[in-house]
Amino acid sequence: MQQRQAPLTPAQERLWFLHRLNPEDASYNVYLVSRLTGPLDRDALAEAFTDVVARHGALRTTFREVDGRPVQDIGPARPCEIEYLDLAQAGSGPAEQRARELVAARTNQPFDLTASAIRVSLLRLSADDHVLCVVLHHIIADGWSCDLLHTEVSALYNAATAGAPPLPPPAAQFADYASRQSAPDAEALDYWLTQLAEPPVLALPTDRPRPPAATAAGDIVLRELPRAVADRLGLLAREYRCTQFMALLTVYQILLARLSGQRDLCIGCPVAARDDVEWENVIGYFTDTVVVRADLSGDPTFRELLAQTRASLLSALNHRAVPFEQLATKLGIERDPHRNPLFQTLFVLQTTGTPGATGGAALSLHGIEAQWFESGYRQAKFDLMLDMGVDRGMLLGAFCYRTELFDRASVERIADRWEALVAAIVAEPDVSVWRLPLLVGGELEQLLAWGDGGPLDVPETVPESVARTVAARPDAPAVVCGETVLSYAALSRRADELAAQMRAAGAGPGDLVGICVPRSPDLVAAPLAAWRIGAGYVPFDAEQPDTYISQQAKGAGITVMIGPAGVTACPGAARKVPGTAYVVHTSGSTGRPKGVVISQAALAARVTWMVSHYELSPDDRVVQFASAAFDTFAEEVWPTLAAGATVVLLPDGPASLPEVLAANQDVTMLDLPTAYWHSLVEAANGFDWPPRLRLTIIGGEQVGASAVAAWRSRFGERVRLVNTYGPTETTIIATTAELAPAAAPTTAPTATPAQAGPPPIGRPVGGTYIYVLDDSLNPVPVGAAGELCVGGSGVADGYLDPPESSVSSGFVSDPFRDGAPMYRTGDRARWRPDGMLEFLGRLDRQLKVRGFRIEPGEVQTRLRSCPGVFDAVVAAHEDSLVAYTVGTATAAEVVAHAAEALPRHLVPNAVVPLDALPLTRNGKVDLGKLPEPRYTVPTGTAFVAPRTETEKLVASAWTEVLGLSRIGVHDDFFAVGGHSLHVTRVIGRLRVAAGVEVPVRALFEAPTVAELATVVEELLLAEIDGMSAAERELLLAADRESEGAS
Repeated sequence: MQQRQAPLTPAQERLWFLHRLNPEDASYNVYLVSRLTGPLDRDALAEAFTDVVARHGALRTTFREVDGRPVQDIGPARPCEIEYLDLAQAGSGPAEQRARELVAARTNQPFDLTASAIRVSLLRLSADDHVLCVVLHHIIADGWSCDLLHTEVSALYNAATAGAPPLPPPAAQFADYASRQSAPDAEALDYWLTQLAEPPVLALPTDRPRPPAATAAGDIVLRELPRAVADRLGLLAREYRCTQFMALLTVYQILLARLSGQRDLCIGCPVAARDDVEWENVIGYFTDTVVVRADLSGDPTFRELLAQTRASLLSALNHRAVPFEQLATKLGIERDPHRNPLFQTLFVLQTTGTPGATGGAALSLHGIEAQWFESGYRQAKFDLMLDMGVDRGMLLGAFCYRTELFDRASVERIADRWEALVAAIVAEPDVSVWRLPLLVGGELEQLLAWGDGGPLDVPETVPESVARTVAARPDAPAVVCGETVLSYAALSRRADELAAQMRAAGAGPGDLVGICVPRSPDLVAAPLAAWRIGAGYVPFDAEQPDTYISQQAKGAGITVMIGPAGVTACPGAARKVPGTAYVVHTSGSTGRPKGVVISQAALAARVTWMVSHYELSPDDRVVQFASAAFDTFAEEVWPTLAAGATVVLLPDGPASLPEVLAANQDVTMLDLPTAYWHSLVEAANGFDWPPRLRLTIIGGEQVGASAVAAWRSRFGERVRLVNTYGPTETTIIATTAELAPAAAPTTAPTATPAQAGPPPIGRPVGGTYIYVLDDSLNPVPVGAAGELCVGGSGVADGYLDPPESSVSSGFVSDPFRDGAPMYRTGDRARWRPDGMLEFLGRLDRQLKVRGFRIEPGEVQTRLRSCPGVFDAVVAAHEDSLVAYTVGTATAAEVVAHAAEALPRHLVPNAVVPLDALPLTRNGKVDLGKLPEPRYTVPTGTAFVAPRTETEKLVASAWTEVLGLSRIGVHDDFFAVGGHSLHVTRVIGRLRVAAGVEVPVRALFEAPTVAELATVVEELLLAEIDGMSAAERELLLAADRESEGAS
């Protein structure tokens, strides 16, 4: 039989490309490992394998490239090489243990597809005890082929040893099938372009960030469905004319949706492509993969979703013959070498055999008992996939996962949730899939315990606390403002004077009093005065426009206004809000500020906890930094006075903080917006920090790990650093975290879950209940993202003018505390395995760039971990993702750091270095004032012709392969129409033109002409460095000769 050459099928081309991308990847190995007990005839077994290899050209196939295109060479028949190892004579320990080690080494060993795609090993444990290990690359065999191989080896062995009839010759070869592949029809292509427009990226909660150089290292968690549950699921499927596959796929869709919080999912499903009986007995890779997109929007039941899955799957099967690479290119999806562009998880159902293994038909050798043997295979094609099988009537599930991302315990919990979902579905198939139980093994109790801030004894209101301090320490300093010092007694007298003026102007119990005074002792006295007449106060920033203040005052229905000129009555209808401590206005999504009503009871609870947790005492001096119109003002002032300590005002606002700190060397506590604190940390060496400083509180933005590390290097453990979180609607704060050095994150694969990710926002304060819930207000599992919701004593009384819908306002009933009030913050968070909360950004701040939905928090967290970056934010500008950074890191360093751990679409196209991020009056980042980007990182929008000989060489290869008239040095290979099958052709042309072997991965990591030209030059220099002196001289002589000829 002569050597034959054939093209690759589109499915094979994908596997060939993945092999070229990472030749050390063994995740596409398939294997058959059997333990053979009995008198094995080794010669007959070898003859059987030789005959099977001779019968099927796929088993004699190797792969290579011709002009950048892959081809398969089917070699002539020859004896099958079987590795034989006699472990009984090896004397290196127990034979069975040694066999397990050897089998694992072989199943996890990658192939050199240019040499062979099959390995056969026979391990002798004793005279009548052997282990047979057959490993193939998936590019030559699918699951059906593995069954067929075992069946034919059995038949041929039995023919040689027991006189069984020989097998008839195969009617066809896989090369025949490959040669008949035709181009996809236009209708199928149009179907997929519509079906997969803007495909979602699956965002599963992982234990660790994705490492820069991901591998396929994996493991498997096995589960077995009880027979009764499996039978009832089968009955449910048949009721709707659905297959077992459809029902199990629907369950997997629900599991992923509940874990990720996503209602739009794409799952890959391999299906057999043996549409013609001609191919039934042919070994080869007869597999197509279809993408099933699930829509879980609304409130579907399992029955409804099952019907949708059936329709989607049948439609996908009718249009399946479209190469993924062509689809991805036409859809304009950016490439990431670590992720499939169309789906990031796979669902498989094997009709026979054990899931997580390959091949179901066991060997049936005359006189031999054959059983499956542990393969030791530890590879994962995807972050997570579910491989199911039917074994002796039992439904088994294997959850295959990447160990770099998941701990085994986490996948064990995922498998537990899957079992719980199936049981709940068969019991109540008409319940919304979003209300099916997902938490298992006491997890709900654990989450509720983590979210319980504990009981809080609140003995008195804040006015009562201040009055007690006045009586106990009348001469102690209460407020310092520049050279002015007010004792507690003087502060109380001033509050009485203002209270009398308020009454004279018509204010009384239940009214709201406006306060708009400059930074002075009256900023503290005026709220006390309002409380003394039974009113609440509404603070305004004196620097805000008069028109704005007038509009808000009128909308709040205040009775009187305290301003620089004194107390004046306000015209209009007064509003009665009894029991109110204050009303703070926050920005609303409609553009109209919302007045948040904070009760005396809520403020008292928060102040009581702060005095205790911050360990405030009369010896403390606390800087009042925030605008009075911001709720942090209450955190700075009222716990300080309740503890008998001193409030230090900033006469000229935040700008005067350095001067005030230098003058007030006894300052012990700072309460700063995170963004402002970041800027101070960057300038730490040139800043006069008070020697008695013992506590710094930050909040309002995600804190940067680099800033925490810089802070700790400056202060060590001497100064407490407390990260706080809380919307205005939850009375200043709801959670806190002590940021010790251990809080600094790491992206190392060996990091514990507590170390992975950004610094946490901690746990709830006393009297507070914290939940992380899905859209249906169900608790999400540990590690899964959900909406952070807050209940307890700090929840505000609502808004002055609430929306008609309580849902749109955010105030709803607490589903876990008999309908008590709860606030939906609109923030994304997750519980870490150590019981700490991690902030993930706003639900409504997703960006969309080039069709990708981007969560800014994910990118910003990575940027802030870059050495030399103290703070960073990202924003969308036209069709680019722009990073704004503060620090010493260069644009190139920032981009390189991001590219190490983020997919390409999350890597900023431009980096704008700033001296400081623009801040609002309240110290938060003012996104509206970010400057127009200066593209310090090329975006590819402007054409720049190739400049160097290497750039011209690279550009020439691109234009030839892509059929373009010109290529600029900043053009992105994939953006101008390249896909993975083009990559190998470009590599082939560069091999011929430059004489270097450019790794396939290089084009993903350096996708522009300029970047790839740099890679080529580095390879050429490395090759020259490895030459001997004589070889270099020959090279120079050839170069001189070439120049002379020209």
